[in-house]
Amino acid sequence: MKSSMNPRITSPHKVIKNLVEAHSWLGLIISPLLFIVFWAGAITLFHDEVAQWAITPHHPVQSSQQDLPLGSLVKQKMAEYPVAEDGRFRINMPTALVPYYIFYLEVVDPTTDSGRQSFPILVDPKTGETVAGKDDFLLSQFIYRLHYNLHLPGGSYLIGIVTLVFLFALVSGVFIHARKLFKHFFQYRIDKQRRDHLLDLHTVVGVMSLPFTVMYALSGLVLNLAIVFQLAFATFIYQGDQQALFNDAGFKRVVEPRSKTPMAMDNAFTLIEQTKQQANFELRNVIFHHYGADNALVQVRGTDTASFAQRDEVTYRVANGAVVDKVNAEQYNVFRQGRDVLVTLHFGDFAGMDVRILYFILAMTVSAMIVAGNMLWINQRRAQRHSSPRSIAIASTITIGGCGGIIVATAVGFLCERLLPATLTARGDWLVGCFVVALLATMLVSINIGNIKRHISRLLLLTSALLLTTLIADWLMFAEQMISLWQNGFTAVIGVQVAMVFMAVIGVYSALKLKDSTPMATTDNLSNPLVN
Repeated sequence: MKSSMNPRITSPHKVIKNLVEAHSWLGLIISPLLFIVFWAGAITLFHDEVAQWAITPHHPVQSSQQDLPLGSLVKQKMAEYPVAEDGRFRINMPTALVPYYIFYLEVVDPTTDSGRQSFPILVDPKTGETVAGKDDFLLSQFIYRLHYNLHLPGGSYLIGIVTLVFLFALVSGVFIHARKLFKHFFQYRIDKQRRDHLLDLHTVVGVMSLPFTVMYALSGLVLNLAIVFQLAFATFIYQGDQQALFNDAGFKRVVEPRSKTPMAMDNAFTLIEQTKQQANFELRNVIFHHYGADNALVQVRGTDTASFAQRDEVTYRVANGAVVDKVNAEQYNVFRQGRDVLVTLHFGDFAGMDVRILYFILAMTVSAMIVAGNMLWINQRRAQRHSSPRSIAIASTITIGGCGGIIVATAVGFLCERLLPATLTARGDWLVGCFVVALLATMLVSINIGNIKRHISRLLLLTSALLLTTLIADWLMFAEQMISLWQNGFTAVIGVQVAMVFMAVIGVYSALKLKDSTPMATTDNLSNPLVN
Protein backbone atom coordinates (compact mmCIF):
# COMPACT_ATOMS: atom_id res chain seq x y z
CA MET A 1 0.00 0.00 0.00
CA LYS A 2 2.83 2.31 0.89
CA SER A 3 4.62 1.80 -2.41
CA SER A 4 1.45 2.33 -4.40
CA MET A 5 0.92 5.71 -2.76
CA ASN A 6 4.44 7.01 -3.39
CA PRO A 7 3.92 7.93 -7.07
CA ARG A 8 0.90 10.04 -6.12
CA ILE A 9 2.86 11.85 -3.44
CA THR A 10 6.05 12.45 -5.37
CA SER A 11 4.59 13.12 -8.81
CA PRO A 12 3.35 16.70 -8.13
CA HIS A 13 6.59 17.45 -6.31
CA LYS A 14 8.60 16.19 -9.29
CA VAL A 15 6.52 18.23 -11.74
CA ILE A 16 7.14 21.40 -9.73
CA LYS A 17 10.84 20.57 -9.50
CA ASN A 18 11.02 20.14 -13.27
CA LEU A 19 9.16 23.40 -13.77
CA VAL A 20 11.67 25.15 -11.49
CA GLU A 21 14.55 23.82 -13.60
CA ALA A 22 12.88 24.83 -16.87
CA HIS A 23 11.90 28.22 -15.45
CA SER A 24 15.46 28.86 -14.22
CA TRP A 25 17.31 27.77 -17.35
CA LEU A 26 14.97 29.40 -19.85
CA GLY A 27 14.90 32.59 -17.78
CA LEU A 28 18.70 32.65 -17.70
CA ILE A 29 18.99 32.12 -21.47
CA ILE A 30 16.59 34.90 -22.47
CA SER A 31 17.40 37.27 -19.60
CA PRO A 32 19.83 39.63 -21.42
CA LEU A 33 17.47 40.20 -24.34
CA LEU A 34 14.41 40.35 -22.10
CA PHE A 35 16.11 42.95 -19.93
CA ILE A 36 16.83 45.06 -23.02
CA VAL A 37 13.21 44.75 -24.13
CA PHE A 38 11.78 45.95 -20.81
CA TRP A 39 14.45 48.57 -20.13
CA ALA A 40 14.24 50.10 -23.61
CA GLY A 41 10.46 49.70 -23.58
CA ALA A 42 10.19 51.70 -20.36
CA ILE A 43 12.06 54.62 -21.94
CA THR A 44 10.13 54.25 -25.22
CA LEU A 45 6.92 55.01 -23.32
CA PHE A 46 8.24 58.61 -23.33
CA HIS A 47 9.57 58.54 -26.89
CA ASP A 48 8.16 61.94 -27.86
CA GLU A 49 9.19 63.60 -24.58
CA VAL A 50 12.79 62.45 -25.11
CA ALA A 51 12.63 63.70 -28.72
CA GLN A 52 11.45 67.13 -27.53
CA TRP A 53 14.24 67.26 -24.94
CA ALA A 54 16.82 66.38 -27.60
CA ILE A 55 15.71 68.62 -30.48
CA THR A 56 13.87 71.73 -29.32
CA PRO A 57 16.76 73.39 -27.40
CA HIS A 58 18.73 73.34 -30.68
CA HIS A 59 15.78 74.36 -32.85
CA PRO A 60 13.09 76.16 -30.79
CA VAL A 61 9.68 76.69 -32.41
CA GLN A 62 7.91 79.98 -31.75
CA SER A 63 4.44 78.82 -30.75
CA SER A 64 3.04 82.36 -31.03
CA GLN A 65 3.65 82.48 -34.79
CA GLN A 66 1.12 81.28 -37.36
CA ASP A 67 1.72 77.95 -39.13
CA LEU A 68 2.46 78.12 -42.83
CA PRO A 69 -0.08 76.37 -45.09
CA LEU A 70 0.81 72.72 -45.61
CA GLY A 71 0.45 73.09 -49.37
CA SER A 72 3.12 75.80 -49.44
CA LEU A 73 5.50 73.66 -47.38
CA VAL A 74 5.05 70.64 -49.64
CA LYS A 75 5.69 72.71 -52.79
CA GLN A 76 8.77 74.20 -51.16
CA LYS A 77 10.25 70.81 -50.19
CA MET A 78 9.41 69.26 -53.57
CA ALA A 79 11.45 72.06 -55.13
CA GLU A 80 14.35 71.69 -52.68
CA TYR A 81 14.84 67.91 -52.96
CA PRO A 82 14.93 65.49 -55.92
CA VAL A 83 11.84 63.56 -54.86
CA ALA A 84 11.14 60.40 -56.90
CA GLU A 85 7.96 61.13 -58.85
CA ASP A 86 6.79 57.52 -59.10
CA GLY A 87 7.09 56.94 -55.36
CA ARG A 88 5.07 58.08 -52.39
CA PHE A 89 5.87 60.22 -49.38
CA ARG A 90 4.39 60.68 -45.92
CA ILE A 91 4.09 63.73 -43.70
CA ASN A 92 3.58 63.43 -39.94
CA MET A 93 1.79 66.37 -38.40
CA PRO A 94 3.32 68.49 -35.61
CA THR A 95 2.20 67.56 -32.10
CA ALA A 96 2.38 69.23 -28.71
CA LEU A 97 5.52 67.19 -27.95
CA VAL A 98 7.25 67.08 -31.35
CA PRO A 99 6.38 70.47 -32.88
CA TYR A 100 7.78 69.81 -36.36
CA TYR A 101 6.45 68.36 -39.57
CA ILE A 102 8.29 65.12 -40.35
CA PHE A 103 8.61 64.61 -44.11
CA TYR A 104 9.46 61.04 -45.13
CA LEU A 105 10.67 61.66 -48.67
CA GLU A 106 11.94 59.23 -51.28
CA VAL A 107 14.71 61.04 -53.14
CA VAL A 108 16.56 60.04 -56.29
CA ASP A 109 19.99 58.59 -55.49
CA PRO A 110 21.88 56.96 -58.42
CA THR A 111 24.47 55.51 -56.00
CA THR A 112 21.97 53.01 -54.54
CA ASP A 113 20.79 49.78 -56.14
CA SER A 114 17.17 50.93 -56.20
CA GLY A 115 18.05 54.39 -57.49
CA ARG A 116 16.43 56.08 -54.50
CA GLN A 117 16.70 56.35 -50.74
CA SER A 118 14.54 57.36 -47.81
CA PHE A 119 15.21 60.90 -46.63
CA PRO A 120 13.29 61.91 -43.48
CA ILE A 121 13.57 65.57 -42.45
CA LEU A 122 12.20 67.81 -39.69
CA VAL A 123 10.50 70.99 -40.92
CA ASP A 124 9.63 74.03 -38.80
CA PRO A 125 5.89 74.66 -39.35
CA LYS A 126 6.32 78.40 -38.68
CA THR A 127 9.20 79.18 -41.04
CA GLY A 128 9.31 76.20 -43.43
CA GLU A 129 12.99 75.70 -42.65
CA THR A 130 14.44 72.18 -42.68
CA VAL A 131 15.91 72.16 -39.19
CA ALA A 132 17.55 68.72 -39.27
CA GLY A 133 17.46 65.23 -40.65
CA LYS A 134 15.21 63.04 -38.54
CA ASP A 135 18.11 60.66 -37.82
CA ASP A 136 20.39 63.48 -36.66
CA PHE A 137 18.69 63.28 -33.25
CA LEU A 138 18.48 59.52 -33.01
CA LEU A 139 18.34 58.72 -29.30
CA SER A 140 14.58 58.21 -28.85
CA GLN A 141 14.24 56.29 -32.11
CA PHE A 142 17.36 54.22 -31.38
CA ILE A 143 15.98 53.11 -28.02
CA TYR A 144 12.61 52.31 -29.64
CA ARG A 145 14.26 50.13 -32.28
CA LEU A 146 16.34 48.49 -29.56
CA HIS A 147 13.06 47.58 -27.88
CA TYR A 148 11.49 45.76 -30.81
CA ASN A 149 14.35 44.50 -33.01
CA LEU A 150 17.69 45.14 -31.21
CA HIS A 151 18.91 46.94 -34.36
CA LEU A 152 19.73 43.51 -35.79
CA PRO A 153 18.67 41.84 -39.06
CA GLY A 154 15.86 39.49 -38.11
CA GLY A 155 15.77 41.08 -34.66
CA SER A 156 11.97 41.21 -34.64
CA TYR A 157 11.80 37.43 -35.01
CA LEU A 158 14.36 36.98 -32.23
CA ILE A 159 12.39 39.23 -29.89
CA GLY A 160 9.22 37.34 -30.82
CA ILE A 161 10.84 34.06 -29.79
CA VAL A 162 12.10 35.63 -26.57
CA THR A 163 8.57 36.84 -25.85
CA LEU A 164 7.20 33.35 -26.46
CA VAL A 165 9.70 31.86 -23.97
CA PHE A 166 8.87 34.67 -21.54
CA LEU A 167 5.20 33.74 -21.72
CA PHE A 168 6.12 30.16 -20.76
CA ALA A 169 8.25 31.49 -17.89
CA LEU A 170 5.26 33.46 -16.60
CA VAL A 171 2.95 30.43 -16.75
CA SER A 172 5.53 28.15 -15.11
CA GLY A 173 6.15 30.76 -12.40
CA VAL A 174 2.43 30.81 -11.55
CA PHE A 175 2.37 27.00 -11.24
CA ILE A 176 5.53 27.00 -9.09
CA HIS A 177 4.07 29.45 -6.59
CA ALA A 178 0.41 28.42 -6.93
CA ARG A 179 0.11 26.95 -3.42
CA LYS A 180 1.44 30.08 -1.69
CA LEU A 181 0.42 32.67 -4.25
CA PHE A 182 -2.19 34.37 -2.06
CA LYS A 183 -0.84 33.41 1.36
CA HIS A 184 2.53 35.03 0.67
CA PHE A 185 1.25 37.66 -1.75
CA PHE A 186 3.11 40.58 -0.15
CA GLN A 187 5.82 38.66 1.68
CA TYR A 188 9.22 40.29 1.62
CA ARG A 189 11.44 39.22 4.52
CA ILE A 190 13.68 41.99 5.83
CA ASP A 191 15.33 40.04 8.64
CA LYS A 192 19.05 40.59 8.07
CA GLN A 193 19.80 37.10 9.30
CA ARG A 194 17.83 35.59 6.44
CA ARG A 195 19.18 35.26 2.94
CA ASP A 196 15.90 35.12 1.00
CA HIS A 197 15.82 38.72 -0.22
CA LEU A 198 16.46 37.93 -3.88
CA LEU A 199 13.85 35.18 -3.89
CA ASP A 200 11.27 37.43 -2.24
CA LEU A 201 12.06 40.30 -4.62
CA HIS A 202 11.75 38.02 -7.65
CA THR A 203 8.50 36.46 -6.41
CA VAL A 204 6.73 39.58 -5.15
CA VAL A 205 7.51 41.60 -8.28
CA GLY A 206 6.51 38.65 -10.47
CA VAL A 207 3.15 38.29 -8.74
CA MET A 208 2.36 42.00 -8.48
CA SER A 209 3.21 42.68 -12.12
CA LEU A 210 1.57 39.55 -13.53
CA PRO A 211 -1.33 41.24 -15.38
CA PHE A 212 1.11 43.75 -16.85
CA THR A 213 3.66 41.16 -17.95
CA VAL A 214 1.03 38.81 -19.41
CA MET A 215 -0.39 41.70 -21.45
CA TYR A 216 3.10 42.59 -22.69
CA ALA A 217 3.99 38.99 -23.47
CA LEU A 218 0.82 38.42 -25.52
CA SER A 219 0.81 41.77 -27.34
CA GLY A 220 4.56 41.67 -27.98
CA LEU A 221 4.30 38.12 -29.31
CA VAL A 222 1.59 39.06 -31.79
CA LEU A 223 3.26 42.31 -32.89
CA ASN A 224 6.73 40.80 -33.34
CA LEU A 225 5.70 37.53 -34.99
CA ALA A 226 2.89 38.97 -37.14
CA ILE A 227 5.12 38.70 -40.21
CA VAL A 228 5.41 34.93 -39.66
CA PHE A 229 1.62 34.61 -39.55
CA GLN A 230 1.40 36.83 -42.64
CA LEU A 231 3.73 34.59 -44.65
CA ALA A 232 1.87 31.46 -43.56
CA PHE A 233 -1.52 32.91 -44.51
CA ALA A 234 -0.23 34.26 -47.82
CA THR A 235 1.24 30.87 -48.72
CA PHE A 236 -1.48 28.44 -47.61
CA ILE A 237 -4.72 30.42 -47.68
CA TYR A 238 -4.14 33.07 -50.35
CA GLN A 239 -2.03 30.85 -52.64
CA GLY A 240 0.80 33.35 -52.60
CA ASP A 241 -1.34 36.43 -53.39
CA GLN A 242 0.07 38.76 -50.76
CA GLN A 243 -1.84 41.77 -52.05
CA ALA A 244 -5.16 39.97 -51.44
CA LEU A 245 -4.02 39.29 -47.88
CA PHE A 246 -3.21 42.97 -47.35
CA ASN A 247 -6.56 44.03 -48.78
CA ASP A 248 -8.50 41.70 -46.46
CA ALA A 249 -6.40 42.89 -43.50
CA GLY A 250 -7.32 46.50 -44.27
CA PHE A 251 -3.94 47.62 -45.65
CA LYS A 252 -4.72 48.34 -49.28
CA ARG A 253 -1.83 49.35 -51.51
CA VAL A 254 -1.78 51.58 -54.56
CA VAL A 255 -0.65 49.45 -57.50
CA GLU A 256 -1.62 51.61 -60.47
CA PRO A 257 1.24 53.24 -62.44
CA ARG A 258 1.79 56.98 -62.41
CA SER A 259 -0.03 58.95 -65.09
CA LYS A 260 2.01 61.06 -67.50
CA THR A 261 -0.51 63.93 -67.31
CA PRO A 262 0.41 66.58 -64.71
CA MET A 263 -2.15 68.18 -62.42
CA ALA A 264 -2.20 70.88 -59.75
CA MET A 265 -2.52 69.49 -56.22
CA ASP A 266 -4.45 72.29 -54.53
CA ASN A 267 -7.53 70.08 -54.11
CA ALA A 268 -5.49 67.57 -52.09
CA PHE A 269 -4.92 70.13 -49.33
CA THR A 270 -8.57 71.17 -49.43
CA LEU A 271 -9.55 67.51 -48.87
CA ILE A 272 -7.04 67.23 -46.00
CA GLU A 273 -8.45 70.34 -44.34
CA GLN A 274 -12.06 69.16 -44.74
CA THR A 275 -11.23 65.80 -43.16
CA LYS A 276 -9.32 67.53 -40.35
CA GLN A 277 -12.44 69.56 -39.44
CA GLN A 278 -14.59 66.47 -38.85
CA ALA A 279 -15.79 65.89 -35.29
CA ASN A 280 -13.65 63.68 -33.03
CA PHE A 281 -10.91 63.44 -35.67
CA GLU A 282 -7.28 64.18 -34.76
CA LEU A 283 -5.05 64.35 -37.85
CA ARG A 284 -1.84 62.29 -37.52
CA ASN A 285 -0.33 62.04 -41.01
CA VAL A 286 -1.01 62.16 -44.74
CA ILE A 287 0.45 60.05 -47.55
CA PHE A 288 0.67 61.21 -51.17
CA HIS A 289 0.74 58.77 -54.09
CA HIS A 290 1.80 60.01 -57.55
CA TYR A 291 2.03 63.60 -56.35
CA GLY A 292 1.54 66.03 -59.25
CA ALA A 293 -0.12 63.52 -61.63
CA ASP A 294 -3.80 63.46 -62.57
CA ASN A 295 -4.25 60.04 -60.92
CA ALA A 296 -2.79 61.25 -57.62
CA LEU A 297 -4.20 59.89 -54.35
CA VAL A 298 -3.96 61.26 -50.83
CA GLN A 299 -4.46 59.15 -47.69
CA VAL A 300 -5.52 61.08 -44.60
CA ARG A 301 -4.94 59.28 -41.31
CA GLY A 302 -5.98 60.22 -37.82
CA THR A 303 -7.33 59.10 -34.47
CA ASP A 304 -10.98 58.91 -33.46
CA THR A 305 -10.83 60.68 -30.09
CA ALA A 306 -14.30 59.44 -29.13
CA SER A 307 -13.39 55.74 -29.40
CA PHE A 308 -10.78 53.49 -27.82
CA ALA A 309 -7.87 52.56 -30.11
CA GLN A 310 -9.75 53.60 -33.24
CA ARG A 311 -7.60 54.89 -36.10
CA ASP A 312 -9.49 56.43 -39.01
CA GLU A 313 -8.19 56.51 -42.56
CA VAL A 314 -9.66 57.79 -45.81
CA THR A 315 -8.09 57.71 -49.29
CA TYR A 316 -9.20 60.34 -51.83
CA ARG A 317 -8.78 60.63 -55.59
CA VAL A 318 -7.35 64.16 -55.74
CA ALA A 319 -8.79 64.98 -59.17
CA ASN A 320 -12.44 64.74 -58.14
CA GLY A 321 -12.41 64.17 -54.35
CA ALA A 322 -13.90 60.68 -54.69
CA VAL A 323 -13.38 58.33 -51.75
CA VAL A 324 -11.32 55.34 -52.91
CA ASP A 325 -11.15 53.60 -49.53
CA LYS A 326 -12.23 54.31 -45.97
CA VAL A 327 -11.67 52.76 -42.56
CA ASN A 328 -13.41 54.12 -39.46
CA ALA A 329 -15.63 53.00 -36.56
CA GLU A 330 -18.56 52.32 -38.91
CA GLN A 331 -16.45 50.66 -41.62
CA TYR A 332 -13.88 48.95 -39.47
CA ASN A 333 -11.68 45.98 -40.23
CA VAL A 334 -11.47 43.29 -37.53
CA PHE A 335 -7.75 42.64 -38.06
CA ARG A 336 -6.79 46.31 -37.98
CA GLN A 337 -9.03 46.98 -35.00
CA GLY A 338 -7.41 44.15 -33.04
CA ARG A 339 -3.92 45.31 -33.97
CA ASP A 340 -4.70 48.90 -32.97
CA VAL A 341 -6.03 47.74 -29.60
CA LEU A 342 -2.85 45.76 -28.98
CA VAL A 343 -0.63 48.71 -29.96
CA THR A 344 -2.60 51.08 -27.73
CA LEU A 345 -2.39 48.74 -24.74
CA HIS A 346 1.27 47.93 -25.39
CA PHE A 347 2.40 51.57 -25.32
CA GLY A 348 -0.05 52.83 -22.67
CA ASP A 349 -1.39 55.35 -25.16
CA PHE A 350 -4.94 55.60 -23.86
CA ALA A 351 -5.25 57.38 -20.52
CA GLY A 352 -2.69 60.14 -20.25
CA MET A 353 0.61 60.58 -18.47
CA ASP A 354 -0.35 58.77 -15.26
CA VAL A 355 -0.81 55.40 -17.01
CA ARG A 356 2.52 55.76 -18.79
CA ILE A 357 4.25 56.54 -15.49
CA LEU A 358 2.66 53.41 -13.99
CA TYR A 359 3.82 51.38 -17.01
CA PHE A 360 7.32 52.83 -16.58
CA ILE A 361 7.50 51.83 -12.91
CA LEU A 362 6.23 48.33 -13.68
CA ALA A 363 8.72 47.89 -16.55
CA MET A 364 11.60 48.97 -14.31
CA THR A 365 10.54 46.58 -11.55
CA VAL A 366 10.31 43.73 -14.06
CA SER A 367 13.86 44.60 -15.14
CA ALA A 368 14.92 44.28 -11.50
CA MET A 369 13.04 40.96 -11.27
CA ILE A 370 15.04 39.64 -14.25
CA VAL A 371 18.35 40.50 -12.57
CA ALA A 372 17.18 39.04 -9.24
CA GLY A 373 16.21 35.80 -10.97
CA ASN A 374 19.65 35.50 -12.52
CA MET A 375 21.37 36.16 -9.21
CA LEU A 376 19.26 33.40 -7.65
CA TRP A 377 20.56 30.99 -10.28
CA ILE A 378 24.17 32.13 -9.78
CA ASN A 379 23.99 31.82 -6.00
CA GLN A 380 22.45 28.38 -6.23
CA ARG A 381 25.14 27.11 -8.62
CA ARG A 382 27.95 28.55 -6.51
CA ALA A 383 26.70 26.55 -3.55
CA GLN A 384 26.79 23.30 -5.49
CA ARG A 385 30.07 21.38 -5.39
CA HIS A 386 30.11 20.15 -8.98
CA SER A 387 28.98 23.35 -10.69
CA SER A 388 31.08 24.62 -13.57
CA PRO A 389 32.96 27.83 -12.65
CA ARG A 390 32.94 28.81 -16.31
CA SER A 391 29.13 28.64 -16.58
CA ILE A 392 28.80 30.69 -13.40
CA ALA A 393 31.29 33.26 -14.72
CA ILE A 394 29.42 33.51 -18.04
CA ALA A 395 26.06 33.93 -16.30
CA SER A 396 27.54 36.55 -13.97
CA THR A 397 29.10 38.50 -16.84
CA ILE A 398 25.88 38.42 -18.84
CA THR A 399 23.81 39.54 -15.86
CA ILE A 400 26.08 42.18 -14.38
CA GLY A 401 27.92 43.22 -17.53
CA GLY A 402 25.04 42.91 -19.99
CA CYS A 403 22.20 44.32 -17.91
CA GLY A 404 24.43 46.82 -16.11
CA GLY A 405 26.02 47.73 -19.42
CA ILE A 406 22.66 48.61 -20.96
CA ILE A 407 21.94 50.94 -18.04
CA VAL A 408 25.33 52.68 -18.29
CA ALA A 409 25.13 52.83 -22.10
CA THR A 410 21.70 54.48 -21.92
CA ALA A 411 23.10 57.20 -19.66
CA VAL A 412 26.02 57.64 -22.10
CA GLY A 413 23.47 57.92 -24.93
CA PHE A 414 21.65 60.77 -23.17
CA LEU A 415 24.94 62.57 -22.52
CA CYS A 416 26.05 62.18 -26.16
CA GLU A 417 22.66 63.35 -27.44
CA ARG A 418 23.21 66.58 -25.57
CA LEU A 419 26.96 67.12 -26.15
CA LEU A 420 27.40 66.08 -29.80
CA PRO A 421 27.22 69.15 -32.10
CA ALA A 422 23.92 69.40 -33.96
CA THR A 423 25.80 69.96 -37.25
CA LEU A 424 28.06 66.91 -36.83
CA THR A 425 28.08 64.71 -39.94
CA ALA A 426 26.54 61.27 -39.27
CA ARG A 427 25.61 62.43 -35.78
CA GLY A 428 23.27 59.48 -35.24
CA ASP A 429 26.05 57.02 -36.07
CA TRP A 430 28.32 58.67 -33.52
CA LEU A 431 25.64 58.30 -30.85
CA VAL A 432 25.12 54.62 -31.65
CA GLY A 433 28.87 54.07 -31.60
CA CYS A 434 29.20 55.64 -28.15
CA PHE A 435 26.33 53.50 -26.87
CA VAL A 436 27.90 50.27 -28.16
CA VAL A 437 31.37 51.15 -26.84
CA ALA A 438 29.94 51.90 -23.38
CA LEU A 439 28.06 48.59 -23.38
CA LEU A 440 31.10 46.54 -24.43
CA ALA A 441 33.40 48.35 -21.98
CA THR A 442 31.03 47.64 -19.09
CA MET A 443 30.84 43.97 -20.06
CA LEU A 444 34.65 43.73 -20.20
CA VAL A 445 35.18 45.23 -16.74
CA SER A 446 32.45 42.94 -15.36
CA ILE A 447 34.37 39.74 -16.11
CA ASN A 448 35.54 37.78 -13.04
CA ILE A 449 34.17 40.22 -10.49
CA GLY A 450 34.96 39.24 -6.91
CA ASN A 451 32.48 41.40 -4.99
CA ILE A 452 29.33 41.62 -7.11
CA LYS A 453 27.47 44.04 -4.87
CA ARG A 454 30.36 46.49 -4.82
CA HIS A 455 30.60 46.30 -8.61
CA ILE A 456 26.87 46.92 -9.06
CA SER A 457 27.19 49.83 -6.64
CA ARG A 458 29.92 51.37 -8.77
CA LEU A 459 27.92 50.95 -11.97
CA LEU A 460 24.93 52.67 -10.35
CA LEU A 461 27.12 55.55 -9.17
CA LEU A 462 28.61 55.89 -12.66
CA THR A 463 25.14 55.97 -14.21
CA SER A 464 24.00 58.62 -11.72
CA ALA A 465 27.10 60.70 -12.43
CA LEU A 466 26.46 60.54 -16.19
CA LEU A 467 22.83 61.62 -15.75
CA LEU A 468 23.78 64.54 -13.49
CA THR A 469 26.51 65.57 -15.95
CA THR A 470 23.89 65.59 -18.72
CA LEU A 471 21.67 67.79 -16.58
CA ILE A 472 24.51 70.24 -15.91
CA ALA A 473 25.36 70.32 -19.62
CA ASP A 474 21.71 71.09 -20.39
CA TRP A 475 21.74 74.26 -18.35
CA LEU A 476 25.24 75.36 -19.29
CA MET A 477 24.47 75.07 -23.00
CA PHE A 478 20.77 75.96 -23.22
CA ALA A 479 19.68 77.80 -20.07
CA GLU A 480 17.98 80.62 -21.99
CA GLN A 481 16.31 78.23 -24.41
CA MET A 482 15.08 76.01 -21.56
CA ILE A 483 13.33 78.93 -19.88
CA SER A 484 11.84 80.10 -23.17
CA LEU A 485 10.61 76.59 -24.01
CA TRP A 486 8.93 76.29 -20.60
CA GLN A 487 7.21 79.65 -21.09
CA ASN A 488 6.00 78.56 -24.54
CA GLY A 489 4.45 75.35 -23.21
CA PHE A 490 7.19 72.86 -24.11
CA THR A 491 7.36 71.40 -20.61
CA ALA A 492 8.63 67.94 -21.58
CA VAL A 493 12.21 69.27 -21.71
CA ILE A 494 12.13 70.04 -17.99
CA GLY A 495 10.12 66.86 -17.39
CA VAL A 496 12.91 64.71 -18.83
CA GLN A 497 15.40 66.55 -16.63
CA VAL A 498 13.27 65.86 -13.55
CA ALA A 499 13.18 62.18 -14.52
CA MET A 500 16.98 62.14 -14.85
CA VAL A 501 17.36 63.65 -11.37
CA PHE A 502 14.90 61.13 -9.97
CA MET A 503 16.74 58.18 -11.56
CA ALA A 504 20.11 59.56 -10.39
CA VAL A 505 18.84 59.83 -6.80
CA ILE A 506 17.51 56.27 -6.91
CA GLY A 507 20.86 55.11 -8.33
CA VAL A 508 22.87 56.80 -5.57
CA TYR A 509 20.54 55.52 -2.85
CA SER A 510 20.66 51.96 -4.20
CA ALA A 511 24.45 52.12 -4.56
CA LEU A 512 24.90 53.21 -0.95
CA LYS A 513 22.55 50.50 0.30
CA LEU A 514 24.46 47.85 -1.64
CA LYS A 515 27.80 49.18 -0.45
CA ASP A 516 26.76 48.95 3.19
CA SER A 517 25.08 45.53 2.91
CA THR A 518 26.63 42.11 3.47
CA PRO A 519 28.30 40.25 0.57
CA MET A 520 26.07 38.43 -1.89
CA ALA A 521 24.75 35.18 -0.42
CA THR A 522 26.12 31.97 -1.83
CA THR A 523 24.13 29.42 0.11
CA ASP A 524 22.02 26.72 -1.48
CA ASN A 525 18.81 27.39 0.43
CA LEU A 526 17.66 30.07 -1.99
CA SER A 527 15.88 27.64 -4.26
CA ASN A 528 14.34 25.42 -1.59
CA PRO A 529 11.19 27.51 -0.97
CA LEU A 530 10.25 27.05 -4.63
CA VAL A 531 9.77 23.31 -4.27
CA ASN A 532 9.03 22.82 -0.58
